[in-house]
Amino acid sequence: MADISFKQCHLLLECAKCSVINYLDPFSFWNFKGKTKCAGCDTVYAVEFTNGQRLKGPDPAQGSADKLPGYAQSKDYKTEYTAPGKVSPPLYARAPDQKHGPTYKSIRGKAVAAGKLTAADLVGSRPRFIVEGKPYTPAG
Repeated sequence: MADISFKQCHLLLECAKCSVINYLDPFSFWNFKGKTKCAGCDTVYAVEFTNGQRLKGPDPAQGSADKLPGYAQSKDYKTEYTAPGKVSPPLYARAPDQKHGPTYKSIRGKAVAAGKLTAADLVGSRPRFIVEGKPYTPAG
């Protein structure tokens, strides 16, 4: 197998010490100037990105990392680094426990999300629980 180098890739950081490939999340690192660390050996690197293009780095640095990589794996794709403190947690549009739309319980007692609204649940075309500012409870 040919030895592939990821040193020139913009949002990939190949560690010089342990050769772990650190995937720098585009949403976090798109316009970023600071320090990140390798998930494999915890070496801290100073990097600078503008519009997803690497301007400086990776240069070895001292201190703690400002941001962690989004994902990391070995060059042979056999070892993944997913432990907290090694890679950053996933980014969510909303909190994972926040439900979308009205929720209620089924006849078996389990929570059901985004149930259908009846005519009694509406004020005009807007849901009644939004107009009243209260949690959803089915009408009737």
